[in-house]
Amino acid sequence: MNNIKLMEYLNCKKSKNFNEVLFNYIDQSGHKDSEIYNKVDIDRKLFSKIRCNNNYIPKKNTIIKLCLALCLKKEDFNKLLNSAGYSLSQNVFDNVILFCLENNIYDLDVINNYLYETCNTSL
Repeated sequence: MNNIKLMEYLNCKKSKNFNEVLFNYIDQSGHKDSEIYNKVDIDRKLFSKIRCNNNYIPKKNTIIKLCLALCLKKEDFNKLLNSAGYSLSQNVFDNVILFCLENNIYDLDVINNYLYETCNTSL
Protein backbone atom coordinates (compact mmCIF):
# COMPACT_ATOMS: atom_id res chain seq x y z
CA MET A 1 0.00 0.00 0.00
CA ASN A 2 2.75 2.49 0.90
CA ASN A 3 4.56 1.73 -2.38
CA ILE A 4 1.46 2.73 -4.33
CA LYS A 5 1.21 6.00 -2.42
CA LEU A 6 4.90 6.65 -3.00
CA MET A 7 4.57 6.02 -6.74
CA GLU A 8 1.52 8.31 -6.95
CA TYR A 9 3.42 11.00 -5.08
CA LEU A 10 6.45 10.69 -7.34
CA ASN A 11 4.28 10.80 -10.46
CA CYS A 12 2.68 14.02 -9.23
CA LYS A 13 6.10 15.57 -8.61
CA LYS A 14 7.58 14.39 -11.90
CA SER A 15 8.61 17.23 -14.16
CA LYS A 16 9.68 17.31 -17.78
CA ASN A 17 13.32 16.58 -18.44
CA PHE A 18 15.71 19.05 -20.03
CA ASN A 19 15.26 17.62 -23.51
CA GLU A 20 11.46 17.95 -23.37
CA VAL A 21 11.56 21.49 -21.99
CA LEU A 22 14.15 22.68 -24.53
CA PHE A 23 12.37 21.31 -27.58
CA ASN A 24 9.04 22.59 -26.33
CA TYR A 25 10.54 26.10 -26.23
CA ILE A 26 12.10 25.64 -29.68
CA ASP A 27 8.74 24.52 -31.09
CA GLN A 28 7.00 27.49 -29.46
CA SER A 29 9.58 29.87 -30.94
CA GLY A 30 8.79 28.80 -34.50
CA HIS A 31 12.50 28.50 -35.30
CA LYS A 32 14.18 25.56 -36.98
CA ASP A 33 16.67 23.56 -34.93
CA SER A 34 19.44 24.69 -37.28
CA GLU A 35 18.62 28.36 -36.64
CA ILE A 36 19.02 27.82 -32.90
CA TYR A 37 22.23 25.80 -32.92
CA ASN A 38 23.83 28.13 -35.47
CA LYS A 39 22.87 31.15 -33.37
CA VAL A 40 24.64 29.72 -30.32
CA ASP A 41 27.55 28.36 -32.35
CA ILE A 42 27.27 24.71 -31.35
CA ASP A 43 27.80 22.03 -33.95
CA ARG A 44 25.11 19.83 -35.44
CA LYS A 45 26.56 16.72 -33.75
CA LEU A 46 26.20 18.16 -30.25
CA PHE A 47 22.70 19.42 -31.01
CA SER A 48 21.77 16.00 -32.37
CA LYS A 49 23.08 14.44 -29.16
CA ILE A 50 20.87 16.80 -27.15
CA ARG A 51 17.85 15.96 -29.32
CA CYS A 52 18.33 12.18 -29.46
CA ASN A 53 19.59 11.40 -25.96
CA ASN A 54 16.92 12.23 -23.39
CA ASN A 55 19.44 11.81 -20.57
CA TYR A 56 22.17 14.04 -21.99
CA ILE A 57 22.72 17.31 -20.14
CA PRO A 58 25.00 19.88 -21.80
CA LYS A 59 27.23 22.28 -19.88
CA LYS A 60 25.60 25.18 -18.09
CA ASN A 61 27.06 27.74 -20.51
CA THR A 62 25.62 25.86 -23.48
CA ILE A 63 22.18 25.90 -21.87
CA ILE A 64 22.51 29.62 -21.10
CA LYS A 65 23.34 30.26 -24.77
CA LEU A 66 20.31 28.21 -25.85
CA CYS A 67 18.10 30.22 -23.49
CA LEU A 68 19.44 33.48 -24.91
CA ALA A 69 19.03 32.29 -28.51
CA LEU A 70 15.39 31.56 -27.70
CA CYS A 71 15.04 34.99 -26.03
CA LEU A 72 13.48 33.35 -22.99
CA LYS A 73 12.14 35.58 -20.27
CA LYS A 74 13.55 35.12 -16.77
CA GLU A 75 10.93 32.59 -15.59
CA ASP A 76 11.31 30.38 -18.68
CA PHE A 77 15.10 30.81 -18.61
CA ASN A 78 15.15 29.50 -15.04
CA LYS A 79 12.74 26.69 -15.90
CA LEU A 80 15.02 25.44 -18.68
CA LEU A 81 18.16 25.84 -16.58
CA ASN A 82 16.54 24.07 -13.61
CA SER A 83 15.34 21.19 -15.81
CA ALA A 84 19.03 20.41 -16.37
CA GLY A 85 19.86 20.67 -12.67
CA TYR A 86 21.47 24.12 -12.91
CA SER A 87 20.59 27.52 -11.51
CA LEU A 88 21.96 31.03 -11.47
CA SER A 89 23.96 31.84 -8.37
CA GLN A 90 25.16 35.13 -6.92
CA ASN A 91 28.59 35.13 -8.60
CA VAL A 92 29.56 37.93 -10.98
CA PHE A 93 29.18 35.80 -14.12
CA ASP A 94 25.62 34.74 -13.27
CA ASN A 95 24.71 38.27 -12.17
CA VAL A 96 25.78 39.60 -15.58
CA ILE A 97 23.49 37.02 -17.21
CA LEU A 98 20.68 38.01 -14.86
CA PHE A 99 21.24 41.70 -15.65
CA CYS A 100 20.97 40.93 -19.35
CA LEU A 101 17.77 38.96 -18.86
CA GLU A 102 16.18 41.71 -16.79
CA ASN A 103 17.11 44.26 -19.46
CA ASN A 104 16.08 42.15 -22.47
CA ILE A 105 19.63 41.87 -23.78
CA TYR A 106 19.93 38.67 -25.82
CA ASP A 107 22.76 39.50 -28.22
CA LEU A 108 25.58 37.08 -27.44
CA ASP A 109 28.26 39.53 -28.60
CA VAL A 110 27.01 42.21 -26.22
CA ILE A 111 26.69 39.72 -23.37
CA ASN A 112 30.16 38.32 -23.99
CA ASN A 113 31.56 41.86 -23.94
CA TYR A 114 29.92 42.45 -20.54
CA LEU A 115 31.26 39.14 -19.28
CA TYR A 116 34.76 39.83 -20.52
CA GLU A 117 34.77 43.33 -18.98
CA THR A 118 33.55 42.12 -15.59
CA CYS A 119 35.05 38.67 -15.16
CA ASN A 120 37.50 38.21 -18.03
CA THR A 121 35.54 35.31 -19.53
CA SER A 122 32.74 34.64 -22.00
CA LEU A 123 30.03 32.14 -22.79
